[in-house]
Amino acid sequence: MLTASKKRRSNPPAADGTLENRIPRCLLQNLPLELLAEILSYTSSTRDVLALSRTNRHFRSVLVNSPATDFIWRHARARYVLGAIPDPLPGLAEATYAALLFDSGVCEVCRKNTHMPYHSYALRARLCEPKRACLRNWRSTMLYQVTEADEVEFQDILQWIPRVERLDESYAGKPFVRVREWEEALAEYKNARALGPDAVSAYVETKQALADALPAKLEFYRKLVQWSDTQVAARVTYTQLSVASADAHATQLGYTKWEILQSPTYSSIHYAKIRCLERWIQQEFDLVKDIVVGEIVAQKQKKQLRDKEQTLHEKRSGVEAEYARLKSSQANQVLPSLSEFRKLSVVKAVEASSSKKDPSLTDPFVASILKENLDQWREAARAALAAVLGFPGWKTLHKRKLHPVDRLTARFRCKRCDAAGNDTGKDGGMDFACACGHICPHLSKKARRKHRWSADDFVPDQRAIDAVANVLELCGTKPEDADSLTIADSVGDRVRCASCSLNMDVRSVARHCKRHEDTTFTLLPESAVPAAHPSEPGLAATLLSKSPKSSAERDKRIYHCRHCNLEPSPRGTSTAAATGQPTSSVQAEAKSMSFNGLRSHLKEKHGIESIAEEDFFRQKDSATADMDSTST
Repeated sequence: MLTASKKRRSNPPAADGTLENRIPRCLLQNLPLELLAEILSYTSSTRDVLALSRTNRHFRSVLVNSPATDFIWRHARARYVLGAIPDPLPGLAEATYAALLFDSGVCEVCRKNTHMPYHSYALRARLCEPKRACLRNWRSTMLYQVTEADEVEFQDILQWIPRVERLDESYAGKPFVRVREWEEALAEYKNARALGPDAVSAYVETKQALADALPAKLEFYRKLVQWSDTQVAARVTYTQLSVASADAHATQLGYTKWEILQSPTYSSIHYAKIRCLERWIQQEFDLVKDIVVGEIVAQKQKKQLRDKEQTLHEKRSGVEAEYARLKSSQANQVLPSLSEFRKLSVVKAVEASSSKKDPSLTDPFVASILKENLDQWREAARAALAAVLGFPGWKTLHKRKLHPVDRLTARFRCKRCDAAGNDTGKDGGMDFACACGHICPHLSKKARRKHRWSADDFVPDQRAIDAVANVLELCGTKPEDADSLTIADSVGDRVRCASCSLNMDVRSVARHCKRHEDTTFTLLPESAVPAAHPSEPGLAATLLSKSPKSSAERDKRIYHCRHCNLEPSPRGTSTAAATGQPTSSVQAEAKSMSFNGLRSHLKEKHGIESIAEEDFFRQKDSATADMDSTST
């Protein structure tokens, strides 16, 4: 069995950059105890000794775990600026006593951190500032005022149970105890009384030690309360003095109070003065004045840089929002990609502006310039992509002829994507609008920002162009005719693929022709196309989107496979042969399935990986019809 062994370091640690070299050595812990005690004897309170004891194990061992150093704590308590701190109770360690007096904690009511001392040391109750409602809520919900009847009936409980030690007018000298502790003590005492006099005597005997110690504890806690109230009042006074000093120092340097308090050096001394109840001395400020000025200048420079970066971020976000608005304002809107949109002259000027006062893209004047830039970009793109299709410098005065990029035969492929193995032609290629906004998916974000759109990156999708042109010829029109778009839309689902016998519209031909090696299309008469379940253009793209509404629609079992309904029956074949009409398919009862199930079915049974509208139909109900009307 192999045993684990430590590996020896092969090279020494670097001279710079290691953790040991970044942290300076603490030479204070190398001092003899006598010198350490002499240094700590000048501290103004046990808070400083407590802070030093929490720095590392050495000081914790020397100052906390060693009774021989208790004199250091006693001297520090005696030198407190507001007078000597009361001596602790017997058995209470000096470090624990200092933590009791000076540590911060959580307010019992609002659960927020506060630096206020305990409101009641006997109950260990810490509350927020007196002006807040926490004290009122605490007294009304967590305290129980012992009545005169309780004092008579439950005298054995009142001899030992902790209570509020304060003698304020709000307590009127009456005993207030915690509700929870009173209920627990009451239940315990009643159980003892139910068991008989012997049980009550045993109960009193077990609580006798607490009862004997209670008077001395209450007297000690009253002294602490008096000391704490004095400290809180002094802290308020010295806070006001320190703020006044900050105002005077800021005026002296020519800055505001807020700016000088942002200086790390000045703010650390400022709050240390408040904690130690000390005032600023002019000589002290003169020693750090140059450092404070340098830090204020650095802070102002950082703020200016942050404001500039924030403004630039807002400008870029505004450009993205305007781009999204333009893209959604009109269907089939021809826009460049976002990266290309940012390269327009007016957009570059808006994004480069670091002033919030400069106009944005929503400004009417800037919006008019943006419209001109987009029109110029579109015209240049139309001319360049027309040259790709084989019409360089195309011009005509004939109003009945379409521009080459506006025709149904304007289909493009991306050379970069084809070279990278991304088949941009499997879905019929790209029309003019898609080509203008095309972004190669294989490029990184950095490469996309540097890449500039060019028509030279595109080639004609000749297979799709030929298929669409042949179908338009069957429809009695030509691609360049202005009426070809209207005629193609009026044909509906009368275009049939000779290879798979699926019906589709003219715009689906460019995509569908890629499924078969060699295919032809025929145009069916209107009577041969069933009226039920026509194809819904754009339905597949809507269902494939990632919107929550599309996700809910995909889960509905309302989708049917058209391929499974195309298997002809013998009766259907003989009827067609007898009448001489084209062979039609018998529409059998289709199996309903979810959209994702339909995609798996098409891939497994029919070998179709990219689903399209001609592959399926959905059984519309009232809810589906309402959704269609809403989206429309």
